[in-house]
Amino acid sequence: MLNEVAAADQVLALALETAQCIAANAPLSVKQIKKSIRYGGQMELRTAYRFEAEAYNRLVDTDDRREGVAAFNEKRQPVFTGR
Repeated sequence: MLNEVAAADQVLALALETAQCIAANAPLSVKQIKKSIRYGGQMELRTAYRFEAEAYNRLVDTDDRREGVAAFNEKRQPVFTGR
């Protein structure tokens, strides 16, 4: 899979920019999506969808989800705590 093509001298800067974008998200969500990507690719599609739904359900009752919704509604940047 390919997201972007870059000159050799720009690859590191673009990779760091992408990493910073990912790191700015809620830590629990990043952890769950990494699990979904890692294990979901080894499952049949229906099982992978269930795995992803279960990952989401683990996040529904977190402070970070509530903060993300509040920040969106208040049109501000969220402050995630990993809880």
